[in-house]
Amino acid sequence: MYRALMVRRWNPDDAERIAGIFAEHDRTDLPAQIGATRRTLFGFHDLYFHLIEAEDDFRERLFAAVADDRFRSVDTQLAGLLTPYDTTTPSMAQAQATPFYDWRRTA
Repeated sequence: MYRALMVRRWNPDDAERIAGIFAEHDRTDLPAQIGATRRTLFGFHDLYFHLIEAEDDFRERLFAAVADDRFRSVDTQLAGLLTPYDTTTPSMAQAQATPFYDWRRTA
């Protein structure tokens, strides 16, 4: 399993609107084309966390999807709702959190 966690700043009052944008997007076939198997959105005060899970490392397909109109539409809708955590590194690739510990229970 592969996971990517993106971090942004947000206003928690926008949670329902952001969820709606992704719900509409997730009804298309684009998430399957990218290879995403699960999306979970989290909020903590003014921080927004976007966890995407897949069977394999899908980053190449994700970044290639930037050319897709459906991807650009979501990006445009979210532009005013989510802002970079660090304004000097605004890209999605630079917003990805780096895992430093992973534990899984084994049977």
